[in-house]
Amino acid sequence: MDRPPAHRVLARGCALLVAVVAEAALTLPACAVVRLTGGRARARRLVYRRLTRRVQALGPTFVKFAQIAGSRRDVLPGALCDELARLHDRVRPIAPRDAERAWRAAYGRAVPPFLASLDPVPVAGGSIACVYRGVLPDGRAVALKLKRPGIDGVMRADLALIRALVRGAERLRLPLLRGMPMADLVGHVSEAILGQLDFGREQENIATLRANLAAMPDVEVPALHPGLCRPTCLVFDFVPGLDADTPRTLPDGERARLASAVLAAAHRMLFVDGFVHCDPHPGNVYLLPQGRAVILDAGYSVRLPDRVRKLIGTFFAALAAGDGRTCGEVMLASTAGAGTELSGRAAQAFVADVAALVGRCAGPGRAFDMASFGNGVFEVQSAHRVYAASDFAFPIMALMILESTVRGLWPGADFQQVGVAAGA
Repeated sequence: MDRPPAHRVLARGCALLVAVVAEAALTLPACAVVRLTGGRARARRLVYRRLTRRVQALGPTFVKFAQIAGSRRDVLPGALCDELARLHDRVRPIAPRDAERAWRAAYGRAVPPFLASLDPVPVAGGSIACVYRGVLPDGRAVALKLKRPGIDGVMRADLALIRALVRGAERLRLPLLRGMPMADLVGHVSEAILGQLDFGREQENIATLRANLAAMPDVEVPALHPGLCRPTCLVFDFVPGLDADTPRTLPDGERARLASAVLAAAHRMLFVDGFVHCDPHPGNVYLLPQGRAVILDAGYSVRLPDRVRKLIGTFFAALAAGDGRTCGEVMLASTAGAGTELSGRAAQAFVADVAALVGRCAGPGRAFDMASFGNGVFEVQSAHRVYAASDFAFPIMALMILESTVRGLWPGADFQQVGVAAGA
């Protein structure tokens, strides 16, 4: 990863510090007044709303982390998750003047020359790009994903700042971080975030994902128009009817069927193809009234090494069967390369604790909750100072996000379908 100039990182750090102090100076007194006049619940809503706005103002790196956090209703208050959910596809749009500059940089004109018309108001706004609706001369609608101008330098400075903070924490040897492979984790996150800036790489990811899921009639990945794309703009078929409220309008049986189709797609990605969409938040997974599921935005996708793919397959097959000892042994094997390996009695104690956790949470006839189980796994890892290598941990984190998304599509979804399919 290219290292940004030190002065840019320092300037970014100072700007972030000023922003945080200014927000605290404004929000805390306002919160105190609202609490006195309107009660604690209204004060909390004010804080959550201001926090979400501040995250947007801090920039795309922080929006990315907040998107992931907003999917964790098991960890964060529901009202806060509702506010953070706005960041999935309703991030503040590119200013019209900046958008015109970005169009001209990409295509030499304020409206791409292959379009008959372009709606200047984006239909969705994400942390890295905004999506606009255009119409081709033959009447077909297309979606244009336009990168936010100047975003590359900002994100690189943010990630360099985060790496510096992590190095400082490691030097301080904080007890909570002892043994945790923070450098590995931050490096993996940084690579994933910066990978989303590379639209050429995303074109390749879309082509791979479409090919891998082509045999699944209930799952759609919008087609790309490679000849119309540029390094800062991707052009897709426009999919009408993308609405987060659609699941509530569908019959229960249809919702359950489509939620199962999304889980089947996750199974194929993880256990068959080894190519995983790692950002399955609600802004990237939709149900259509016509009875199909749509998966968007393959910028954050990874190719699993064969060893990792097999380990994850074995882990979920054992999880579905309630075989906790095998789950623990797989988790030990996954630490290779993370610098946290155990041996002897310590290894056996770790496996025993994982087995006890699986016995409480998973297996035939149990109502499995991936998020709660994942939190239990983290507690066991922390207690034993054992942490999986990032190439194993991040697909598991993606599944935790996916579970939250799928339960929003259909609350009764059985997430152990992924594990049962893996062992089939």
